[in-house]
Amino acid sequence: MAALPLVLTACSIDQSKLGHFVTQTVQPGMPMEQALVRMQAEGFYCNAGSDVGVVTPCTRTYKRPFRRDCLERVDLVRSATAAKTVGAIDVLEVKCPG
Repeated sequence: MAALPLVLTACSIDQSKLGHFVTQTVQPGMPMEQALVRMQAEGFYCNAGSDVGVVTPCTRTYKRPFRRDCLERVDLVRSATAAKTVGAIDVLEVKCPG
């Protein structure tokens, strides 16, 4: 029974770890095309589509043992001054099924 908290802790999501990972992968000021390639190489699906908007949402499935998978979410925000450049990165809260 003492091992149960360790198992449950191993299944929790570390939001700061995701934020650190993303900021090591993409940075504001880099070309949006390069940022999309880097995110996709890390397993994210980015919905760039043909409609070029201000925000490009990226998601990735986070596998958890013994529990349902979660969805990691990151928004790449285009620069206000250079449309083909990343202006900001918003790491959103990881969504896990209840």
